[in-house]
Amino acid sequence: MGVKHNNVKGFDSEKPKPLNAANIEDALTATGFGKYNFGLLLICSWTLQAMGMDLFGTSFVVAAAVCDLELTMQQRALLIAMPLVGVVTGAQLWGYISDTKGRRLTLVLSMSVGFVFAALSSFSPDWKTMAVLKLISSTFTSASNSGAYTLLGESCPERARGRSMLLCTCSLMCSQAVVAVFAYPILPLNFVYWIDFLGITYRPWRLLALVMSLPCAATACLLQFFHESPKFLVSRGRTDEALEVLKKIYATNTGNKSSSFPITKLLLDDDENSTVGEDSFLKALWEQTVALFRPPMLKETLRLFYLVTVIYMTGSGFILWLPYIMNNLFSVLEAGGGDGMNLCTVIRFSTSLGATGNDTTIPEACNDTIQETTLLSAIIYGAMASGSNLILSLTCGARKRFAMMGILAMSAIAAVLLNLVRIPIAGGIFFFFFLMCALTMGILSVYFVELYPTHLRGMASCLSVMLGRSSAFLGVNAIGALISANCEATFYGWSVLLLSAVAFSWFLPRDKKLVE
Repeated sequence: MGVKHNNVKGFDSEKPKPLNAANIEDALTATGFGKYNFGLLLICSWTLQAMGMDLFGTSFVVAAAVCDLELTMQQRALLIAMPLVGVVTGAQLWGYISDTKGRRLTLVLSMSVGFVFAALSSFSPDWKTMAVLKLISSTFTSASNSGAYTLLGESCPERARGRSMLLCTCSLMCSQAVVAVFAYPILPLNFVYWIDFLGITYRPWRLLALVMSLPCAATACLLQFFHESPKFLVSRGRTDEALEVLKKIYATNTGNKSSSFPITKLLLDDDENSTVGEDSFLKALWEQTVALFRPPMLKETLRLFYLVTVIYMTGSGFILWLPYIMNNLFSVLEAGGGDGMNLCTVIRFSTSLGATGNDTTIPEACNDTIQETTLLSAIIYGAMASGSNLILSLTCGARKRFAMMGILAMSAIAAVLLNLVRIPIAGGIFFFFFLMCALTMGILSVYFVELYPTHLRGMASCLSVMLGRSSAFLGVNAIGALISANCEATFYGWSVLLLSAVAFSWFLPRDKKLVE
């Protein structure tokens, strides 16, 4: 792919000649957008999907392990929520490492160690061991929340940055569906192997847990073929290394020799400078954190963090209730009922039919079968979400603020309609549209790359994820209680919450008009 010389400051459109100096943005523009960027997009997408499988795939494994591990409902809920706790535990640390040691190093280290502990969890002899191993694995794999987005965003030209990062989000949106695709052929298998020295029976759910850990190892290996973020290198004063990386990206994208790269020196912008001091780890971590909550970043941080809270509480919170709600819906439909019922009425009707008293202890005839409709509903939602995100990434371009407002408004309307429309299957469809607010997670990630200087970008992204997963953890627990108490009021209340997020989105910075 050729370089558009007229897009880079200092090029003469008739007689291209080498630049003596350029800032990092102009240098990235000069590298073009080609094979290197497409390859990095794929790897960062797979990294996010590997993390998503580690986070959200646990619910499928736990559902199938309920008999082997003799799980009560409380233990089952704790195991499912453990990956969210891991994200919160490691987010700030990974933000610091990403901003001080590098994006690529952070991803390679985190995915490698995450793979080891995720794989070990498949051999857990009891639920406590599995909880600890999943906590550790998710603490490491959660680094890709900021690392993957930031590495991708800082390695491509500004005109393609937002679109690339939104495309990257497609993989995260479909991670639960990918787990369901793997679970569909694996979980029905009937093999049982006794492993004496571990004292466990190796059954299909353990194989599924092992298979879900493999993408972490694959991405850690494939990242060896890519370079550190040139923006990060510049921010640490390593301009010579950054220039070499830019030359290699240019050569891969254009097919030209790296020596023909038209820029020979990189200039430092004010926001690309960072202080490499001798402060202690804790002091440096504190300074990096509080910088986000001081002018001039304070207003943007508060605005973005409020949006993170609402979007993650809704998207990530309700997605974990998708199997429960869909199972209730299909069980009523298969029984021939549901006429004149909205989604909440269906849930109450199905729950009353299935009530069997105390469900916190293991029944005599333990049932660890996952319903086919549970897997199919996860696959359908994943296909809808990733397909919608693909369309969004290809069309919204420099209109991401209005795209965010439109998606949040659509979700708010869907929350109202699933209460008003008394057709069960329509209620299920509206619930899917309600969950589509999760699409705005990708748009938020673009803002975190665009609005923060390079030396604070990793910390801002990781803190946002820590806040988001904490909100999701609270949301998961609150949703169960609220739906049981007053289902309709729960969705009406969430509609108001989403509309408040629409109002906050209005005050986000106006989108730049980018030259293609």
